[in-house]
Amino acid sequence: MAPARWRGRLATAAVLLAAAGLAAASSLLAAPSPGAGSPRATGQRAGPTTTTTSTTSLPPAPTTTLPVAPVSWTACRDGLQCGSVTAPLDYADPAGPTIEIALARHPAGDPAARLGSIVVNPGGPGGSGIDDLPAELSVMTSGLLRDFDVVSFDPRGVDRSAPVTCGETGGGQAAPGPLPDPVPSTATARQQVFAEDGAYAQACEKASGTVLPHVGTVDAARDLDRIRAALGDARLTYIGHSYGTLLGLVYAEMFPTHVRAMVLDGVIDPALDTPAMVTDQAVGFEGVLGSFFTWCRSSGSCAWQEGSDPEQTLLSLASSLRASPIPAGSGRTAGPGELYTAVLSALYNTSAWSRLGSALSRARSGDGAGLMAMTDSYNTQNGPNAVDASNAISCLDHPVPRDPAAYPQLAATAADRAPFFGPMLVWGLLQCAVWPVPPSRTPSPVDAAGAPPILLVSSSGDPATPHAWAQSVRSELAQAALVTWEGNNHVAYYYSPCVRSIDQAYLLDGTLPADGTVCAD
Repeated sequence: MAPARWRGRLATAAVLLAAAGLAAASSLLAAPSPGAGSPRATGQRAGPTTTTTSTTSLPPAPTTTLPVAPVSWTACRDGLQCGSVTAPLDYADPAGPTIEIALARHPAGDPAARLGSIVVNPGGPGGSGIDDLPAELSVMTSGLLRDFDVVSFDPRGVDRSAPVTCGETGGGQAAPGPLPDPVPSTATARQQVFAEDGAYAQACEKASGTVLPHVGTVDAARDLDRIRAALGDARLTYIGHSYGTLLGLVYAEMFPTHVRAMVLDGVIDPALDTPAMVTDQAVGFEGVLGSFFTWCRSSGSCAWQEGSDPEQTLLSLASSLRASPIPAGSGRTAGPGELYTAVLSALYNTSAWSRLGSALSRARSGDGAGLMAMTDSYNTQNGPNAVDASNAISCLDHPVPRDPAAYPQLAATAADRAPFFGPMLVWGLLQCAVWPVPPSRTPSPVDAAGAPPILLVSSSGDPATPHAWAQSVRSELAQAALVTWEGNNHVAYYYSPCVRSIDQAYLLDGTLPADGTVCAD
């Protein structure tokens, strides 16, 4: 999980597509083959170990809904097959308007050994699972590619699936001037942020008011069960990364006996209230920021020499850019928004640290082009409507205080634990305080009673989905095992052969590792 790219400025309550780090990771990875003695099963499915009924605070599924037709697949881009599943726009009105949920799949390499489908959600919210699928396939183990169709989809509100748009103010466009200050320090600046957020919310309601109330994760989980049925699978085999872990947990709570196997990597704790969630996340990013400072001091490839108090130096740079934005090329200027975005984007994986060091060094010399390039890359990487969809989904998933007067104190409290990122992430929540539709999910623990054991994976130093969240979810679930990878990158699967091997054994035949297993590769 990580801060989303909100319209015009940074905020959170959302989870950035885990594939943000996948491009860098995939070039370093070779998917391991199963090898001799590797666990696999032919024509067999791992099944639930209990059949008890789950209790849940989530809204009950409708008693009637649309029939589910098998997916009609046709050849499409990147050698994949594409199709769609019809779903009600409003599950409370199954006879009403419908939407199409777009899917793509990579067929199993060995049809004779095919076990079914693995459905993958790479993270988000707001990113296209279809666009991400080729990259996901590039790191998937050969045993899984051989025995499963691999399926991904654009969740409702995203790209090809009834996309949310916000008119001409839609996300992902390059701004000529600096982004609004993500840490408004004066009453005037705060009023400006509040007004901009309100105008954006109104534009979203005007352009997408029909779909806007129905794009939350609760409805996406219902779509996921329709996808399972349309694929012909009696039970769901699922991999969720980052935001995809929240979707998986909501699904397991709503449909526990429909789960065959579920891997959740980069785990979000669904019990956290939103201010606590973003404060934890700020602390996580702050910890990796400290690791970046340590690396920068000792590495010859870091161009930024930050002095004896690097965090204060960074905060001073933010203040300087707040007072006087700097040229960033092509008539554009960079301010504190670009600084915060660049630093945040570089902390998902260590491969971006050298680029960040160069951008910070140039910024201290009055050249904002490096910060701007990193900002543009971060804000446009996940599809044409990623920002708008991220905001819409997040505001339904994560209730926030609606009174703007509460935010200065919330930001100050977060700053005590995370001076750089805390205020920025808390002020970002103001977007949802003015959102035109109410939340559809209430934070609460998930026990998924009745589901088979769920495999949780967490990086020990993950900045976006802190390891403590995975530990909490492990204690909440009725049946689960937690595997920890010793590393700082977001989503361990992309980086750890040990994790990929464990995932493969579990997904093929239900072999669960010992709870507390540690991968050190």
